[in-house]
Amino acid sequence: MDQSSSLASEHQMIHDWYLEHHDWLQQWLSFRITDSFNAPDIVQDTFVKLLQTRQKLFGIQEPKAYLTNIAKNIVIDKHRRYVLEKSYLEALAIQQFEQESILAHNDLEKVVEILDFITLSLSHSTAIARKAFLMYYFEGYNQSEVAVAIGKSLRTTQSYLADCLSACFEAKQRLCVYEYD
Repeated sequence: MDQSSSLASEHQMIHDWYLEHHDWLQQWLSFRITDSFNAPDIVQDTFVKLLQTRQKLFGIQEPKAYLTNIAKNIVIDKHRRYVLEKSYLEALAIQQFEQESILAHNDLEKVVEILDFITLSLSHSTAIARKAFLMYYFEGYNQSEVAVAIGKSLRTTQSYLADCLSACFEAKQRLCVYEYD
């Protein structure tokens, strides 16, 4: 038997198994998994896995046992992914809660005041310099990444950052003078 006829007969065998065992496997899974509405998906995944296998299917004497074994492995894989996803989502929720509580403990008025100060300090800077400043100091980009993002050289980007810092420093100095007068 040549390879193409062997492949065609394997596909025919899978087709026959699908017709003969699909409903049985779906019912079997429905009684064994927590969310029975996932059973049709697992059955489909089982037959897809069967199509992807490189093993010779003609030697299999018990198709139900073979399909059951594949389905069990898929259920185990799905459960592992579910546990991992659940852990990840819980970690995200904890992280979000921590970030919200940090902000709640900070004086929100002070944060707004600082942002207003920075906005006024940089009001005479160019838009591209302000963008570089915000990307570097607030969004966490490094200077090279900022340079690429704004389409300028590293040296020019550093100059923008220095100019903005200088503007903030000068504004702070003026503010300190007014507070003590």
